[in-house]
Amino acid sequence: MFLRPPISAGTFYEIDSNMLRKQLDFYFRNAVVKSKKTDALVRLVPHSEYSLSGQIAAHAYVNMTKSNFIIIGSNHSAFGSDFALMKNSLWKTPIGEAVVDNSFADKLMKETPLIEFDAIPHEDEFSIEVQLPFLLHKFGSVNMVPIVVNNQIPDDAFLESCRTVGKSVAKWMKKGKDWKLIGSSDLSRRMEEEDTIKTDKLLLKHISKLDVKGFFNIINKLNVKVCGYGAIATTLFAAKELGAKKAEILKYGTSGEIPGNMTVTGYASLIFY
Repeated sequence: MFLRPPISAGTFYEIDSNMLRKQLDFYFRNAVVKSKKTDALVRLVPHSEYSLSGQIAAHAYVNMTKSNFIIIGSNHSAFGSDFALMKNSLWKTPIGEAVVDNSFADKLMKETPLIEFDAIPHEDEFSIEVQLPFLLHKFGSVNMVPIVVNNQIPDDAFLESCRTVGKSVAKWMKKGKDWKLIGSSDLSRRMEEEDTIKTDKLLLKHISKLDVKGFFNIINKLNVKVCGYGAIATTLFAAKELGAKKAEILKYGTSGEIPGNMTVTGYASLIFY
């Protein structure tokens, strides 16, 4: 079994276990969520440094119930398979380890050839890793399947690939026992704060309606930089297949709220039901 080290510890979040738990305690303590949909099967969560998006991410996790997790993240390296799954691995963090469910992973790969076993994109990728401390701190153990999506041109062909993978994930979630889905992506990037907020409102309008076509249209029309639009699209298709009709925005914010950021990224935590 491959031991996947916590490559983002010390940069995206605290490397010291005690400091990390204090950091997470602070975020959970200050995450006020009024929604009663704690059993929502699908969430969308940001994945920047905890100092920027950790408090927003905590809103997606604070009321979550224990489960097995499929985490669909972004492939920032652009290397490897379009939909890369890593199995036979134990993901280490400063506060515990997450184990990959090989049986469930095999079922997904047999369901569609689009999902491929490819460990390379996961080795230096942070989008899934940064979700694990939240889950481990809350639940103590994590059983998961990690998939990263390598963004292609946001056209109809890529949309259909995301649809196929999303529906495959949903199919096996329904057949399996107690699975939840976490999509990991930030929103618009590298703009002034006013433009970021304005653009994110447009993106979230379509995300909240589970409208992938409209979401892609905004990205193309405005040339918006969204690091995980493939992960978002796949998550939305899975949510629709699982019966979700709408989304609830639990928390929104930008990195511009933190002093010293010259360009701004938008973040949101949502649940789908």
